[in-house]
Amino acid sequence: ESMTVAAYAVGAENGWIFLRGEYPRAHTRLHNAVDEALKAGYLGQNILGKAGFNFTIHVRLGAGAYICGEETALFEAIEGKRGFPRIKPPFPTTHGLFGQPTSINNVETLVAMLAALNVGEAEWTEHGTDKSPGTKLFCLSGDVADPGVYEVPFGLTVREMIELAGGVPDGRAIKAVLMGGAAGVFIGPDKLDTPLTYEDARAAGFPIGSGVIMVFDETADLQQHLFELAHFFAHESCGKCFPCQIGTQRQLEIWDRIANNGGPQSGDKQILLDVGFTMTETSLCGLGQTAASAIVSAIKLWPELVE
Repeated sequence: ESMTVAAYAVGAENGWIFLRGEYPRAHTRLHNAVDEALKAGYLGQNILGKAGFNFTIHVRLGAGAYICGEETALFEAIEGKRGFPRIKPPFPTTHGLFGQPTSINNVETLVAMLAALNVGEAEWTEHGTDKSPGTKLFCLSGDVADPGVYEVPFGLTVREMIELAGGVPDGRAIKAVLMGGAAGVFIGPDKLDTPLTYEDARAAGFPIGSGVIMVFDETADLQQHLFELAHFFAHESCGKCFPCQIGTQRQLEIWDRIANNGGPQSGDKQILLDVGFTMTETSLCGLGQTAASAIVSAIKLWPELVE
């Protein structure tokens, strides 16, 4: 429904939903939903009797590559090619899917738009704050009693979100929280009372991002978790640009030694910061530009991990 509204707004006649290959149940449900909408006359030709308003939705299943979350790599995958990011410009608004002008959004953005339309601007802006109106989906994981996805108004603090998920089991203290997912930033216990709004998060130096809040209690082995993050990015790098291809590999090699083969050596801290800076400043797309974000933030908070 959101996509049909968006298509009407921008004058599009074709829409694509791209889904990771790990979600077969969602794939089946989306296909069913598209079929039902088509039969009911909400998709197809002259929708709801509006002459000339034609819109079709196609569901595409990817092969599970994280890189396809980058918008132009997603276009390449839908077109049947390997999921490599494109060089920009040109931008999707003029040269997108199949070379056509394309509007690309996250699912959550479209659904929020629909909710705001349904309840009206006044009621929507009653939730959240002036600069971050409405609600947000947060995914709580790690050392919490009730992990899951929670929809709340913007403005709850990090601590309140963790308590909403049942808090840390057995009364253990919080050592660290990873905000924004694998490409996010670590914060310490001193920032747990930061409100979850875009403006407050920016002032506190961490991203809201995808809404991931991963909690690590006092027993967590952060060196091992940072090795796992480094392994993830080295595995998911598409290899198109050298800063990310080589940087993620060097990052992994160092963290493998630190976590699993003897611990840190002299110079590890500076090398990791240099590799992180190079990837952030020179990688082609957002994957490489954020592949060191969590690691660099952890090094700055807890330098003893690499010294």
